[in-house]
Amino acid sequence: MPSFRKIVDKILTSKYNKPFPVTLLPSAIGYYLGVKQGERQAQILMEIQALDRGDHGEVRRIAEHPR
Repeated sequence: MPSFRKIVDKILTSKYNKPFPVTLLPSAIGYYLGVKQGERQAQILMEIQALDRGDHGEVRRIAEHPR
């Protein structure tokens, strides 16, 4: 097993030979978190606009269905 671990370490730390998940996984996670944050901000904006109109039923409906 130690030789296998050496091979895995060489692959994961190689400057030119990065496997697919090692290079793109952080980007995919960041993109996903950004999309979710944008959805939440849009929901908060809709709640604020509904409060401005005085539509408390709409605020309750929006708050009960978080994205």
